[in-house]
Amino acid sequence: MTTNVLQDIILRCHQRHEKPLKQQKTTSEPTLYKGLPYHYTVYCAHKYPVMLQDLETAGISFMPIGQAPGTDRPPRHFGGERFLKRQQVTDWDAIRLHRSWGIQVYTGMPSARNGAPWYDIEFKYEALRAAPDAVLACVQAFVDSVANPLLTITKSGGLRFSCRIPGYLHPNTNQERLYVFKQTPTAENPHQHETSIEILGDKGYNCWDARYEILLGDLLDPPVVAKEVFFASIDALRAKLHEPISQSIQQKDSTPDVPYSLGSCKLDLAKEAFLKRGFSYIRQADGLHYWRQRSGPIDNAEVSLWENKGGVWIRASTSDTGLPMEASLITDVWNDTGILPPIPATGLPIDDKVLTVREGKLSPLAIKRPLPVLHKPKPTEKNDETREEISDQIQRVFDRNVRVLGFTPKTDSEKNREVESLLQNSEVICLNVSGTELATEAELYFQKRNIGSVKRWRDRMFLWDQVKDIPIDERMATPFQRGNVCEDAKRCEALEKKGGDPSEIICPQCRVYTTCRERGYLSQPTTLQTAKAQIIEGRRLFLDPQYAKIVEQLLEAHDGAQRLCIINTTRENRLFLECELSKTTLEEWIANWQGDALGNFATVLLNALEIRNKSHDNFIKRLRTVIHTFEWLEEELIQQMCHVNVRGKVVARGITDTETGEDLARWTIEFEQGTSAYIPLDGAAADKLATQELPYFQLHTFVPNEDIKILMPIADAVRLGILDASTVENIQEFPTVCRNPNWTLWHQLKHFFTHYTRDADAPMRWENEVLQFWVVPVLHPSIRRLLVTAPVLNEHLRRTFLDEEIERLHPQPVAWVPGNHIFQIRTSIYPRRTIVDTNNTWDVFGISKTGQHIFWRIQAEVERDPNIKHGIIVHPHAIEQLKDIKSHENVCFLTIYRETEGLETAFQEAQVIWMVGMPEIVPRGILKRTQMLFGNDEEPLHYEMEPESYRYKDERVQSVYEITVLRIFTEIIELAKLNRLTNKKIMLITGFRIPEITDRPETLLFDWEDFDVAGGLDKLAEVIATRQRFEAERDKLTAESSRKKVETVLGCSPRQANRVLQKMRGGKLARIPFREQILTLLADGEKKTPEIVESIQGHPKAINTELTRLVNTGDIVKIKRGVYTLPEM
Repeated sequence: MTTNVLQDIILRCHQRHEKPLKQQKTTSEPTLYKGLPYHYTVYCAHKYPVMLQDLETAGISFMPIGQAPGTDRPPRHFGGERFLKRQQVTDWDAIRLHRSWGIQVYTGMPSARNGAPWYDIEFKYEALRAAPDAVLACVQAFVDSVANPLLTITKSGGLRFSCRIPGYLHPNTNQERLYVFKQTPTAENPHQHETSIEILGDKGYNCWDARYEILLGDLLDPPVVAKEVFFASIDALRAKLHEPISQSIQQKDSTPDVPYSLGSCKLDLAKEAFLKRGFSYIRQADGLHYWRQRSGPIDNAEVSLWENKGGVWIRASTSDTGLPMEASLITDVWNDTGILPPIPATGLPIDDKVLTVREGKLSPLAIKRPLPVLHKPKPTEKNDETREEISDQIQRVFDRNVRVLGFTPKTDSEKNREVESLLQNSEVICLNVSGTELATEAELYFQKRNIGSVKRWRDRMFLWDQVKDIPIDERMATPFQRGNVCEDAKRCEALEKKGGDPSEIICPQCRVYTTCRERGYLSQPTTLQTAKAQIIEGRRLFLDPQYAKIVEQLLEAHDGAQRLCIINTTRENRLFLECELSKTTLEEWIANWQGDALGNFATVLLNALEIRNKSHDNFIKRLRTVIHTFEWLEEELIQQMCHVNVRGKVVARGITDTETGEDLARWTIEFEQGTSAYIPLDGAAADKLATQELPYFQLHTFVPNEDIKILMPIADAVRLGILDASTVENIQEFPTVCRNPNWTLWHQLKHFFTHYTRDADAPMRWENEVLQFWVVPVLHPSIRRLLVTAPVLNEHLRRTFLDEEIERLHPQPVAWVPGNHIFQIRTSIYPRRTIVDTNNTWDVFGISKTGQHIFWRIQAEVERDPNIKHGIIVHPHAIEQLKDIKSHENVCFLTIYRETEGLETAFQEAQVIWMVGMPEIVPRGILKRTQMLFGNDEEPLHYEMEPESYRYKDERVQSVYEITVLRIFTEIIELAKLNRLTNKKIMLITGFRIPEITDRPETLLFDWEDFDVAGGLDKLAEVIATRQRFEAERDKLTAESSRKKVETVLGCSPRQANRVLQKMRGGKLARIPFREQILTLLADGEKKTPEIVESIQGHPKAINTELTRLVNTGDIVKIKRGVYTLPEM
């Protein structure tokens, strides 16, 4: 087969050069993969479709590319840190994957496997044409040197040999990469050279799409070639073809015909506009980019492009290009670039009708408006609730034997106030917060209010970074004087990660053990039991059986009072327990428990995990089968997961009590590590051995003088010197065990598969050699009352605690400072695709016409009054074009959704905050949360989204999407402190309903027509009120209303008013003859023909005919052309 392929290879290369192949578009199907709703299949070569997940499994780092010509290149941001780690499906925007036409593969280390980097050796077509025999001999040598050669014809007719080379990384310098070339000097460029062979190794990348044809091999299984063999073949060809260039000549790195990026978003959009219109890139000089028309009438007709003062400018050198020869904004020349143009010098375009409405001469309903997608419900009676009343409500709920109560504080900053009211009602609480900052905030808050003893649980690493560099003797001399609670925290932390208990293994040997029990880490359980308020970090405390022992200590009843447990969280799905099982742990089990239940289990499970997954449900089904297969070994598996596997031999060597002469042991275990331990006869003998500090270990069954496996707790292994816990490094080499025998990894897997009975939507992933899965929380049995507080809560809380009695308490929202308003657009939700043009170019996204109108209005408002401070939140793809707006001194911040950390002060300073469009939520996150909450439903989940309405078809998925968006909006609006600060306005440019915001009386719904009529924010509330008044009048119109009334309210013509009345009266009216209608009109005085035609329903020609007839009969008089009146009586 190989010989046949190589026989006519030169001919095939010539044919390919003359007749190139075409790319094929990437396809997708709605099947789950890595938490994404799609599988992608890319054509990496001619008739060679490959699923992206298979590229990942093969260890290939890749990037999507666009369609030729022009965009068959990587995304702008393909370099930098992307060269440092493997790029996979989740590293790229789904839009690019959907719109891709192939991939580029990162060569070198990103695509390395087992320490062997990826290499592509490109034999250029010019080399094949110039020296076919020499090139073919080199290719033949490569092919013959391996069993699985990977040989490809390139799109231009060259050849590519791909492989991995262990332990070698070829440099990316120009001299080393262009491995074989010869000089081709010209008068213009005396140092020009022609490359014959190029080696792509370190920081390289190469194209794979349907224009390429794989002749031999499999892209997913390239050969591994030794460095010596590789260069032996290629150096022979180099000796024949290569002409070295003097090292003194400064060679410039080769660049593509068009740079991947010209340096800014706007310039890159301009670049796409030039390429679309048939221009070729020439060069860059002095900050200008020069272009030439490919089919221009003259060769030197250049067009220069540059960016300056917020605009992108072009200028043609001659008039032949059809472009202006004076510097002009590109947006004035071409209107489809996606570049945000500056506001016209004449100001924002305003319709004459808008001006008439603004002057009060016409009803605002005369302006044509899009239909609203958002409506306000009727206002409900509002009762301000005191904290004491809320506390009483909470108590009444728990008195009904409700175990879990969901509670939404009035504002996020008020959550500690609600807890304070509970404490003042003599409650004892245990407050569980998610981080150190929140714990510190709560502790200081309660201490300032003197509500009783407040104690905070601190883990061993508390303030460790501040004391770790102090010499240990100095720290031990004055322990816990610097705020830390442990003087050997790093070693304790390492032991906990391995499944050991530092309190049992490390602490008793510590020099400050006694002091620690008095005022250090070990004193905390006793101290916290007497506190009125306990504050503890880590949201899993009450919900994870791993911490059962700590919870029992903390919740021990004090004076007969049962503690109220409180969890502060941001979303319900964060209450689920994230579990992990790494490949490292599985391999450790395989090595340490070979031939035993745990070793066999780990082997089978790892094999199941590493099978390439064509579908998510098949993946889950395999793992479920593994668990089911090993269920009969459950007890043995649990035992082995909790113990260290120690090898040794039992020999007949005992010991006698020197005082009583009684035997304490008759047998001794000699461990493989060189230590030994007596086997005590009974418990009393064990106590005496311990008193005498002699090593012992209780072993009930054994066979003397034979090598045996001994299951041993990790604490005993350390005590007997089998494991050395003296340093962090030693501990890190320990085998990993499960600390809680009632919550091992086996229990977690069983808990998972018991809850999620369907395979298709179970929340489990195998990524980066770690099995991740989520299980529903397990509420500790000591907890009788649990209060869950979050900024936004809905029915998802019931999905989190399925078997518990649950209620939700939603107090009235806190009042805002009078005069503070939110203006929310009512006509569109504005997803990303309506603001950002994702279809105009392959790589860089422009601003759509809709987005342009929005940002123009924002900019105009910013510039209208420099004394009013603004803040702007937009989509990530839009922010780069808004830097000119940010340059205004009265713009406090310009950021994107989810990047508001550190802007708290700026939010408070801003008087107007613009929130533009819907936040972009990664589908992967939505799918994961949906699976956690609804993956156990009998009805399968569906993840498709309606592109027009921007709604998921499945209401369960939509509910997760909506509450995610709600939280983002709620948290951002909370930063504005509308309940504390004055003169604040928020412009919410999305019609997405946020119940806590949209339904408030201070929130006013508007459309852009309102904004245009108002001419700015100052009068927007007044304009909205006027429009609402007219809408109310419109709703009162009836069939009995006069036509004049209809005209006034709707701002319409008499004819349109007639149509409205006709519709109200149930369809067609009895037809009134033209004669009667004309005579009625003229009774008010003379009328012109257009007025008559406008007021009468009928065809204008028929009306003119009737006017002529009435003049002829003398019923009316024609005063002059087109003017009529009644005859004088």
